[in-house]
Amino acid sequence: QRAALLHEWHKLLLHQAIPPLIAKWQAKLNVTVKQYFLQRMKTKWGSCNPKARHIRLNTELVKKPRHLLEYVLVHEMTHLIAPTHNDDFIAILGEHYPNWREAREELNELPLSAEA
Repeated sequence: QRAALLHEWHKLLLHQAIPPLIAKWQAKLNVTVKQYFLQRMKTKWGSCNPKARHIRLNTELVKKPRHLLEYVLVHEMTHLIAPTHNDDFIAILGEHYPNWREAREELNELPLSAEA
């Protein structure tokens, strides 16, 4: 009961934080996110479906520093331009989010979930 309530509250906080970030980065990257979803994920921070233009974000991001939520969002939105982690993807991410390597490292040092 308490865990479900906490999860809903976390989702509410993310739903407040994400739309302004999407709006900011849609303009910078010149892409459109049709929809975003929040989900508990066991193995990753986010995912992207470039065809549907959907982004999925791990609800655990609510517990991480705000700039890391933004990094994951930008990473996934970059997949709307470059679907794989190829040189184009790295170049675009590097151009728009120059300290992405530091952000990725910081994120990877944090546990994926509180249970971990």
